[in-house]
Parts: sequence; C-alpha cells; structure tokens
Amino acid sequence: MATDKRTALFELLLAIATEQVGTSAMKASEGFSTLELTILAATGYIFSLIFFGRSMRILPMGFAYALWVGLGMITSSIVGILIFKELLSLSVILGLLMIASGIVVLNAAQGETV
Repeated sequence: MATDKRTALFELLLAIATEQVGTSAMKASEGFSTLELTILAATGYIFSLIFFGRSMRILPMGFAYALWVGLGMITSSIVGILIFKELLSLSVILGLLMIASGIVVLNAAQGETV
C-alpha cells in the first residue's frame, strides 16, 4: 500500500475518532446545556470534516463514506454502552454485526478499487 493511501486511511480513522469525540460530547452536554461540552462537540465535528475531506483526496468517496458511517455507528454504540450505560436490543446488535461484516468486505475489496 502506498504511503499516500496509508495516510488517507489514517486521516479517515482520525475523522472517525474526532466525530466520536463530538458525538459523545454532544450526548454528555444534554442538549447543549454545558458550554464546554458544546464547544468540544463542535470542535470534534469540525476536525472530523477536515480529516474526512483530506482522506477523500485519495480514497474513493463511497469507500470512505461507508467506513466513516459504519465505524462511527459501531464506535458510538460501544461508547453508549460503556460510558452512557445504554442498552442495545438484539436486533440492533445483529444490525451492527451486519455493518461490521460489510466493513470487512469493503476492506477486502480495497485493493481492487483503491
């Protein structure tokens, strides 16, 4: 894999991580009622968009977006369970497993399209 592709994938992972920071801060702010958490949420989303945009200089849009959304949903669910003590139904867990399976297929096909 070329260095540019590795860099783009790393930027995509940073986009997912900073989006998760923004989403978690938004949840913790309880409707933007805490200034510090509101600022953290906005900052997380801004950086997420910056990193996502940078990753798409190299990665195909469909591939990048699928990973961004899919991994974001999975990490949000994990954070929701671990930090916010949320419960997931069996159907939600099955759906997340299907998303994870799709991500594995996308990664396997990466060499074909990227």
